[in-house]
This record gives sequence, structure tokens and C-alpha cells, in this order.
Amino acid sequence: MKRLTDLVSEGFIWGVGITRPRPGQERRAAIYITTTLIASVLVAVAMFIFLLGRL
Repeated sequence: MKRLTDLVSEGFIWGVGITRPRPGQERRAAIYITTTLIASVLVAVAMFIFLLGRL
């Protein structure tokens, strides 16, 4: 079974169409992509909560 980061990375590569990482760099790329996506979602949720509180 693949790791969650590998599945997220593979889905992002296929979905967005970015270039595949170099051989030997797949694990590092998977962690970077997963971290970036999680951070983006957290920022979006934080902004939503902030704006909701301002109403």
C-alpha cells in the first residue's frame, strides 16, 4: 500500500499536470506537495473564519 503523501502527490501530478520529480526525489516532492496543499487549505479555512467573524 502506498503512503498518503505518495497518493496525494500522484493525484496532484496527474490533476494539475506538473512535471514529475527527478528519480530519487519522489519522496521529497511528495512531502513538499502534501505540505503545500495542507497549508493552502488551512489558510483558506482561517480566512473564512476570520471573515465570518468580521460580519
